[in-house]
Order: sequence, then C-alpha cells, then structure tokens
Amino acid sequence: MTKHLSCIVIDDDPLDRLAVETEILNYVGFKLIGSFDNCMEALSFYDVHMPDVLFVDIDMPEVNGLDFIRSINQFNSVNVIISSHPEYALQGFQLKVFDFILKPLESGRFDSTIRRLKDFLQLKEKAQAYDVLFENEKVIFKDGHNLVNINANEILYLEAYGDYTKIVTEKKSHLTLTTLSNFMESLPTGKFMRIHRSYVIALNKVNSFNVKTIGIGIDILPVGKTYLREAKHAFKVKPYA
Repeated sequence: MTKHLSCIVIDDDPLDRLAVETEILNYVGFKLIGSFDNCMEALSFYDVHMPDVLFVDIDMPEVNGLDFIRSINQFNSVNVIISSHPEYALQGFQLKVFDFILKPLESGRFDSTIRRLKDFLQLKEKAQAYDVLFENEKVIFKDGHNLVNINANEILYLEAYGDYTKIVTEKKSHLTLTTLSNFMESLPTGKFMRIHRSYVIALNKVNSFNVKTIGIGIDILPVGKTYLREAKHAFKVKPYA
C-alpha cells in the first residue's frame, strides 16, 4: 500500500469498541481517526473525513450499522461488520461489505481480515483496466500497464471482493473489476464450482475435502453450508468432521 489507511470504529458497547481500537493499533499502516457509539455522530464525521476503512456494529439505537452502510455505499470505504448477530450476514454481503466478523472479537480472526484487506488494496492499486475478456477458455485483462492472458486451466480459485474478483494461480494473484457471479458465467462449463459466496474453485486443483474446508494449492478455503451438498457429490467422498 502506498499510504496509511484511516479507520473509524462504530459500536455502542464501550468494551467491544475498545477491543477493535486496540486491534487496529497493532497494525502499521492503519490509523484510527475516530471512534463513535452511534451512527449519527459517525456519519457527520464520515462526510468530512472520508475514512478508508470502517469497522461497524449492527445492533445500535436510532440508526443501525446496516442502514449506515447503505447511506455511505456510494463512497469507496472498505466496510467491515463486527456483530454478535450472524443472521445479518447475508444482508451484509448483499451490501458488499468486505467481511463479517462475529463477536466476541478474536485477534486471529481480526488478523485474517487485515491480511485479506491489505492484499485486496494492493491488488486494487494495480487494477487499472475495467474490461475482462473471455475467449476460448482464456481470461484476458490489464494488470497495471500490462496485458495479462491466463488460460482457464491455470486458475486455482477465484475470490470475491465486492465488485472485484481476485484470480489466484500457482504463480501470482490478479484483481479484475468484474463480479464473481459475472466471472463464473464465462468460465468453461463443468470445470469450476462455487463452494462459498466468496469462492469458486477449479475442480481439478483440489487437494483435500472435508465437511468444512477444501484444500487447493497451499490454501484452505471454507465450504459454505449452501454449497456443501454439491461439493460432496462432486468429490464423491464421505466428509469427516
């Protein structure tokens, strides 16, 4: 990343808010510029300072976290929900939040979000082109000033980052400005499968499979409950706990 990332925290519980503030202070390149116990006060601050990253709770008085995100979704902040209500996860992802973390906040889980966020922003800086072409099982796009041509059989998996899709190969990762759903529509039939709202895998690259995860390359990816039955059928393996 070429600059420090400004962050704000919104949570009406003072202990939960302090936990997030403390975690942010552990990371070089992230600067906490505001902390609020309600969305109305945070919105006034947001409109003036336009922070890069937002960490927000959902269940708050007057204006909840989801409504706050709806109100600022036309801007470019990276929005992370930290909530004790998993039933709101789908609404969060429909709003294209970057991540949904369940309370109580754990350092390891927060670190995973920060690492993914850094990766996303570094790739986003290079994502200069907005056109992705699909021709004869090839993906063609620009990465910075370079034209990249990837065969579909080079792809290990795809990861959703809002309106962007991260392409992971054995050699390198790329970010393209197209949604994961649109990307998947153009992939070769029968060679890829969605295993999670955020992940599509190449079937012939899978190393291992169990009830919760799929191993692919050097990475372990989560299997969403919605996609588990299809995954079991595809690998014809009885998953273990």
